[in-house]
Amino acid sequence: MNEVLARKYMKQVMKYGIPKDMAKEIVETAMSVCSSGKLDKAINYAIDLTYGLGFSKKAKIN
Repeated sequence: MNEVLARKYMKQVMKYGIPKDMAKEIVETAMSVCSSGKLDKAINYAIDLTYGLGFSKKAKIN
């Protein structure tokens, strides 16, 4: 189940123009650090820290 969930989030992160390798690293790190309930926020925060896109202030990844 974790591989399916990781793949889902990787596809969503790659839609923002982030390379596949970096998207995989962001998602795997967020999954290892965060509980499943706040995974969206952790991924948004990681993207914001890395690329400065401001996702932590915007809506969650759907």
